[in-house]
Amino acid sequence: MQNITIYHNPNCGTSRNTLALIKHQGIEPSVIHYLDNPPDETT
Repeated sequence: MQNITIYHNPNCGTSRNTLALIKHQGIEPSVIHYLDNPPDETT
């Protein structure tokens, strides 16, 4: 199984729906709240 990372904004409906879809498939992704922890340029 491949590791999945989602850059998530809990205030965004699309982001919440995507996270729910991933979890519904039985996958527990690594969740990064990108507004609090924005990725650096190389990421």
